[in-house]
Formats: sequence, C-alpha cells, structure tokens
Amino acid sequence: MFRKLFIISLILLTSLSLAQNERNLRAGGYARVYSMGMNPYIVDLDNIKTNPAYGGQFSNMIWGDIGSSAASPYDGTGQFAGFNYRINKMISVGALLTRNDFQSLSIGKLDPGGLVAAINSVPGVTVIPLDNNLELMGSFNFDKLTLGIGIAYASTNDETKPATGSGTKNNASQIGINAGLLFNLSNTMNIDAALSLIMPSASYEPASGSKVDASQTFIMFDARMFMKMTSKLSLVPVVNFMTASGSIEAGGTTTDMTSYSQIGVGVGMHYQVGDLLIAGGPSLLIKSYTSPAVPNSSPELTSSQLVFPNWNLGAEFWFTDWLIGRLGYMAHTEQNTSESMATLTTKNEHTYTSFGTPDVRVGIGLRFGGFSLDATVNDDVLRQGLNLIGGGTPTLAYISASYAIP
Repeated sequence: MFRKLFIISLILLTSLSLAQNERNLRAGGYARVYSMGMNPYIVDLDNIKTNPAYGGQFSNMIWGDIGSSAASPYDGTGQFAGFNYRINKMISVGALLTRNDFQSLSIGKLDPGGLVAAINSVPGVTVIPLDNNLELMGSFNFDKLTLGIGIAYASTNDETKPATGSGTKNNASQIGINAGLLFNLSNTMNIDAALSLIMPSASYEPASGSKVDASQTFIMFDARMFMKMTSKLSLVPVVNFMTASGSIEAGGTTTDMTSYSQIGVGVGMHYQVGDLLIAGGPSLLIKSYTSPAVPNSSPELTSSQLVFPNWNLGAEFWFTDWLIGRLGYMAHTEQNTSESMATLTTKNEHTYTSFGTPDVRVGIGLRFGGFSLDATVNDDVLRQGLNLIGGGTPTLAYISASYAIP
C-alpha cells in the first residue's frame, strides 16, 4: 500500500513539475499584498481593484478571495469573486462581485464612511445596509498606453403600502466610478495612475413628517512610477490622496458629517534577482478630520495625524516552480493632534506620539499549472509547533485564489 502511494505521489509531483516549465505570473491577490506588508511597491493582481487598466495585464482569469476565518456573519470574511477576459488584443473586460466586508478601499468597497449607520442614528429611521456590489470594468490597450474604466452599483429598498393611509419608504444606494492608466514612458520608466469616485446615499420617508436624506462623496487618487536604475533595481515613488465629505438633512436642517482628507508620499525600492524579490520603503502620511460646529452646542473641532516613518517591507522567494515563501513587516510612528471643546468659543488642544504595533507577516504561494493559491500564514502556527497536533489553531489567516486560462 505504501509503495502504491509513493508511486502515485511521485507521478503527481513529476506532472506538476512538467506543467510548470513556464511560471504562472498572472496570479496574486490581497493575501499576497497583505503578507508582504501591504506593499505599495509591487505589481499584483490586486491592483485591478483601484486601477482597472491592470485588467489588460491580468486577463483571461478567474480570481477572488476565500477570505479569513475572522468573526463574520458570512463563511469567511472578505470573500469576493471576479473575472477578466480578453476580447481581442486591444480590449479586455471584467467584473467583481463584492460584499460589505470587502477588504480594499476602492469602488468595490460598500459604504466606506458608514453613511447608513449615520442616518440610522436619527431617531425613528431604519435603512437597510448595502450589500452585494457589482463592479464592471474594461481596459483598452494602445501599445505603450493602457486605459481602464470601471463602474460599480449597489442598492437596497424597503417600502410599505398599507391598505389605507401613507406608508414608509427607505432606500440606500452607492455608485462608484474609477479610471486608470498604465503608461510606458520609456524602457526604464513606467507610470500607473488611477482616480476613483464613490458616492453612497440613503433616504428615509416616513408615513408622516419630514424626509431624511444623507449622502457622501469620496474622491481618491493614486499614482506611482517604476524607475529602473539597473537591470535588478527600480525606485518606486508613490503618491496618494483621498478626501471624503457628506451631510444629513433631517427636519429641514442640514448637518455636515465629519470630513476627512489624507495625502501620502513615499519612495520604495523594487529589487529582483533570480527567484528573489525584495520591495519596500518608508512613506509619509498626513491625515485630517474635521467635525463641523453645532450651533449652541460645540465649535468646529479638528484632529490630525502625521505618520512618519510608515514602513511597508516585503520579500518573496520561489523555493520551487510551485512553492513561494513570503515575509512582510509593517510599523509606523504617529504625531497626533486633537481638539476638544473648552467653551462654545474656545478649544483645548492635545498633542501626543503613538505607535502602530510592529507586525511581522508570513505568507506562501502555491502554483499548479494555471491554478494559484496565495495565503497569509497564521503566526501561531510557527510559534506553537507540535502543540498544533490535535489543536484548533487555524493554519492560514487569509486566502486568495485564481485560475489563469492558458
């Protein structure tokens, strides 16, 4: 029996080795980026979420996340499904079906500012939260320039129609639009950039009384440049910007929601030699939150964060044609400033330093022909050793999967 199992295993491993003469590079996903320290200095399948122009580079694929085992009303947090298909040399199309626990901030992310929760905080208002977001995208290849565009939409509604009298009506919706480009400036310089717009809204119309409306707008911009310094080393400057604002109208009064803005700049390296990839570097983030003044209650209050240095480091090594190992590291220092009300016309200010908990991450990648599975390894698996036998510790913390059609 043992001999038969050994022979079967040998045949399978030999088949896999023969099938992997050409490595499958159309792979990756959130689990790969996460296990490499949320690295913004690498090119990955996950980049399609914010820049649809990458759909042309990662075409003829089925991909998605199996997610994590963290607490969730679903079977695995962060699950989604998508595909990209190349119609011809110039045009590729794709789609993503995401849920309200989507892990990436893009037009696939539902209600990123908690608008429905904010309108439901108004006494008597109940609006059904958004879920099941559908995103459609396309990319257009013009030799050295690739353009992409995506659009996403989700909605809910709840309406009562009594036999007599007036009923209630509530609804929520979100539309997202993004556009991106990949531009090959020269043999040593490439640019990718993307602009996203997310617009959630919600309303509640009671049987009697005034209607309640709420809306938000998110604008996001990301850009980076890969500047090849040598055949192995590239410098990767990145810049990103985001702003968010919204308002709630109830009882004839419009109240602004807390507004948010963020700008970030960083410079990292992308070093690849043979089977080894090392990428990472520091960045600076400036975040600002503004709470509007409330008449006869509180003045306008602001808080801000200066995050520097913010480290995102990662390494990846191909042990074999079908097994990849990954390491990542994240850490940051923050200078925080916040205001609190002293009187209706004066404010207290508090400035302090805080630190993000340094986080070492471990990941693996498996490649079997066109099938790819990428996962972040649960740290406890490495710490507990033999204690895992008969234990209940999950082995993998987050899983992404894809299949690249030959």
